[in-house]
Amino acid sequence: MKKMMAEFKSLLGRSLFGIALLAFASCSKGFDSNELFTSSVSNSQLESPTQDEIIFSRVSNSDGSQSVKVSWPVVKGASGYECIVNIVNDPANPEEIYNKVVDGTSFTFPRERDTYYEVSVKTIGNTQLNNKDAEMAALVAYNSYVQPMPIASGDLGTAIKTVMDQYGDPEYIFELEAGGTYQLDGELDFGETIVTLTGSEAGRPIVTFGKDGVIRTAGGLTVESINFDCTEQGSYGVVECSSNPSSALAGPKDNAYYLSSPIILQKCNFKNVACCLFTVGHCTWAIEDIRVIDCIVQLNNDGKRWSNGALISGYSTDFYYEGGQQWYGGIKNITLKNNTIYNLKDNSKNRTIRFNNNTLSRVFETDDGTATIENNTISKVFNGKEFGNNTPNKAQYVINFNNNICYDVFRLQKFIQGNCTKNIDMATNTIWGVANDVDGTDKSKYATEEDPLFVGDINQELDLTKPNGGINFKANGAISSQVGDPRWR
Repeated sequence: MKKMMAEFKSLLGRSLFGIALLAFASCSKGFDSNELFTSSVSNSQLESPTQDEIIFSRVSNSDGSQSVKVSWPVVKGASGYECIVNIVNDPANPEEIYNKVVDGTSFTFPRERDTYYEVSVKTIGNTQLNNKDAEMAALVAYNSYVQPMPIASGDLGTAIKTVMDQYGDPEYIFELEAGGTYQLDGELDFGETIVTLTGSEAGRPIVTFGKDGVIRTAGGLTVESINFDCTEQGSYGVVECSSNPSSALAGPKDNAYYLSSPIILQKCNFKNVACCLFTVGHCTWAIEDIRVIDCIVQLNNDGKRWSNGALISGYSTDFYYEGGQQWYGGIKNITLKNNTIYNLKDNSKNRTIRFNNNTLSRVFETDDGTATIENNTISKVFNGKEFGNNTPNKAQYVINFNNNICYDVFRLQKFIQGNCTKNIDMATNTIWGVANDVDGTDKSKYATEEDPLFVGDINQELDLTKPNGGINFKANGAISSQVGDPRWR
């Protein structure tokens, strides 16, 4: 372990630099079979790739997990490679998690947080060419450990920028003080850096946005266990994509900037969101994965700030890609689970979800994707406009919509498109109209019409100093009392 810790800085820097550099660049296409099996190299003792030739990059999977991709250049005259991965948190007792012969020049293995790995790649000879196996394998250490950086109460943007400017690492965990108070008065743009911004469930810190406060990312972001006061925020999303991304982030179709790592908001409360919880911002993005889990989102949104906004918006304000090229981006996977999301104002301008582009293959390689909306209590979001628009309307796109309370919510059927693959049990969803009658399709296909009879005041601002923001959305309806956000059951 001492030896491994001694190598930690250089290995972490090299492997994570590879992650940041390669996550959005063109991936390895594997080996050229003609080059391997019809090679000019014969009657030779082959060598394994060198340590410096083995590159690590992080992959975000559709189920929310992560993997590590290991790649290296072709060794001419080889027939394959013996690849082994061990977890070596305890070097005396390695745990083998991967052992295969691969016939390409890359493989992937599951990535767990704060874990040390040893990766072995050994070249296998080709008997037809009389080439012998490499005598030794390349052994390379890789780890997923990131040292948390504590951030003291005060000016959040200045403190984080100071750390990033000083260290220049490709990944950070910024840890806010339990019970701390922070101010964000301007743009906090993490760029291509992968960031976790975390608080504490023992006492969630509060981040208060000023008029120009906004968090931006182009590299993947997780925000957890923090409360946000957005009362003074201007016409921004709480989280947006970076406004001036690098051309290195060109997507699979080369007509949108591509964000493969997820944006995750979990165990957070948001007070007085006046525009969007998330929006792509000022240019065209292809977003792979956004998740809102175990949150309370209190909107104060009448639609006047931005008529094309939404709770989750793939709609860009400017629609530009490189050189001002006009394209519509998109969001492939959206997850809303175990949340209470409610608005204090009537809104006939905004939709809950705006995909922006209903043909995902314009900016992604395929048309597949998922929208999973389960175990949510949703009130007045938004009561004068259809629930969503431009949902991908193909069988490859899967919509999971179950165990939701939809109160004063209008026209689910504009979000749940007819050609999608649908996983919906209407007996587990309830819907109730106030500003508008319940849409006929909604109550015949997607939800049971039922007044949830909420116990608490549903038009109350969050108090971020109180448990669950001081609100109570417990439902007394026959179905509603059994579904919705689990915290109220």
